[in-house]
Amino acid sequence: MGVPADRTGLDADEVISYRDPGTAEDYQSWDDAVCWVLGYPFVPLALGLTAGADDGRRTVLDLGCGTGVFSRWLARRHGVRVIGADPSPPMLALARRHAADPLVSYHLSVEDRLPFLPDAAVDAATACFVFNAIAELDRLRALLAEVARVLRPGGRFTALGPHPDQVDGVRFESFRRGEPGVRYRAGQPIPVQVRRADGSWRRIVNVYWPTRTYRELFGGAGFHDLRVDGPVLADAAGVAEPALLASRGWALERRRPPFLLVTGVRAADPD
Repeated sequence: MGVPADRTGLDADEVISYRDPGTAEDYQSWDDAVCWVLGYPFVPLALGLTAGADDGRRTVLDLGCGTGVFSRWLARRHGVRVIGADPSPPMLALARRHAADPLVSYHLSVEDRLPFLPDAAVDAATACFVFNAIAELDRLRALLAEVARVLRPGGRFTALGPHPDQVDGVRFESFRRGEPGVRYRAGQPIPVQVRRADGSWRRIVNVYWPTRTYRELFGGAGFHDLRVDGPVLADAAGVAEPALLASRGWALERRRPPFLLVTGVRAADPD
């Protein structure tokens, strides 16, 4: 049956905070190869973006943009205008260190609000590895409501996060999540080991949210036509960079999806 997660000694206060300057700096050293093979490249596919020059005609919100790596890639690869938003001043400071891109801007989100955006201001939105850093369900509800507010009717929203079925401590190329024999419940802290680029490992604490919570949150915010994806290595051919695919053995990633993508369509406003 497994040990209940509340007997593991973890506390919600231990959940990693990216507002800490030291954490923000250390974040840049994490090995993100798995993310770039089976995570980030699948987000524009879920949003319906195609590679090529969009000339900034469409605007995408990157909620929880962090250091802006994905924002800049999205603008460069797909030619879309990207509005990066993050609650962490240290993360945004790191993002702004990079050469300015006329298609990318960074903004501070305040208490899960986006006051710099009017209603229906963006054509698509994404939140990468945001849910697993928030322990309060009410905050997630507020966040989804705010995304629905700034997203135009018919626009897509994709959340990318750790796959909730892969929490038994198995080791992917650059992280392991959970412990063998432990049952985690929605909203509980979960231990994670992340690998740095130099081969060292760091222990952090994230939050566990099952797929049903994603579905409930999306539905509660008025999103419909929900789609849930969990890519494995075979799905990455033609999506991830070939050189990165060839750079590792990707043993576990061949049969177990490290990440979950949940996509919904913003409902039309009532007449």
